[in-house]
Amino acid sequence: MNGSYLASRVRHLRGPIIAFREYLFQNVLPAFADLNARAEQVAHEYYNRIGAQPAGEYEIDMADVAEDAQQCSYDWWQMMTSLRQTMLNLTAAGLFHLIEQQLATLSLDGLFEEPVQDTKLGVVQRWYRDQLGVDVAAMPSWGTIDEMRLVANTVKHGEGGSAESLRALRPDLFADPMYAEFLRQDGLGLDERVSRARLTAPLSGEDFFVTEEILRGYAERAEAFFGEIAAELVRRGWDRPVTGLADHSVTI
Repeated sequence: MNGSYLASRVRHLRGPIIAFREYLFQNVLPAFADLNARAEQVAHEYYNRIGAQPAGEYEIDMADVAEDAQQCSYDWWQMMTSLRQTMLNLTAAGLFHLIEQQLATLSLDGLFEEPVQDTKLGVVQRWYRDQLGVDVAAMPSWGTIDEMRLVANTVKHGEGGSAESLRALRPDLFADPMYAEFLRQDGLGLDERVSRARLTAPLSGEDFFVTEEILRGYAERAEAFFGEIAAELVRRGWDRPVTGLADHSVTI
């Protein structure tokens, strides 16, 4: 009975993650759609605005205005592209910490005398092992969750151990998708020098590139992760803690 109850609680914990995903892809990221077309519109509006000004003492050279319009368009596109990448990077980090916090929330249930004192993944992982006998590191989605931990650390801190581990695991995250696509079209692989370049400003949309596709996959695996834990609780029934599980603890 307790296993079914706890499984329902774990499934309920997916709610904020589902809402996070749905609002992000339905309302936030569409604000950055069609940047190329919108940049062209910026150039068009600039050109028309300057061209419509009354003639003054000096004649306006519309060729110069056209050049300025293109520069204005490029500056706008570059700013919005960086802002979009910043949003994607930050959202990936935020999603991971939401997972941590939602996992820890279960320990606040009245069934347990000792809630977790820290929402870090390694601490919460040990709590599930010790209190429920559930090794969350054995869940099918664990690999993606741990990858998200590395992503969150890399976004927040730049260079460090997490970035090094992530380079071996996902070198594509360190290459601008537009450049990587250019290489693919030419039949070339990802240049190792690109993925090895030192991170300077992942929080400002530079050097580190979580894509919309990657972020969607993270959100889907996060939802699946809670379902996998719930299924394990039902299977075990949670009559008593199970000891002797392998320790796959992580740090963050």
